[in-house]
Amino acid sequence: MTVQAWLLRAVENLLIAGFAVMIAMVFGNVVLRYGFNSGIIMSEEVSRMIFVWLTFGGAFLVAKDNGHLGMTSVVERLGRNGRWWCRLAAEGLSLFCMALVVIGCWTQTAINIQNAAPVTGIPVAVIYAAGFVCGIGIGALNLIALFDLVTGRMPDSALVVGAESEELTAFEAKQAEERRK
Repeated sequence: MTVQAWLLRAVENLLIAGFAVMIAMVFGNVVLRYGFNSGIIMSEEVSRMIFVWLTFGGAFLVAKDNGHLGMTSVVERLGRNGRWWCRLAAEGLSLFCMALVVIGCWTQTAINIQNAAPVTGIPVAVIYAAGFVCGIGIGALNLIALFDLVTGRMPDSALVVGAESEELTAFEAKQAEERRK
């Protein structure tokens, strides 16, 4: 197993573990509140922090698989040059957005390193660090894609990326079925 595959598997496992902990804490807190008129005080705070990390971690994993929504039905109709320029624009704009996320989250992390969450005492900076880490990860993916695109290493089949919305897929399937009738 390569280092890259091992790291990706570790991220996936961390997200799964975080999700399991979050579910156990929230469910346990609900049972304790309604069944025993008590609760875990730190449950909401820790669950919120885990949820933020799950959201940003999931965004990274989806970006790694090129699974974010895209305008693939439009881009596929373009010629090779049009698809190349669209991919260049998408990666460049995404890299710019990730730079803004990294700068903003780094600033907020530095500002909030001394601010502690009221119940757990965990620095609030932990929440903003999730955006920083995600921005670095997706930005690295953008840089790799831009390098492959500009050097000609990216195959033509990879010029169109993204997932269509489920509604569009269902609509196109319905139209194809009506044409067959």
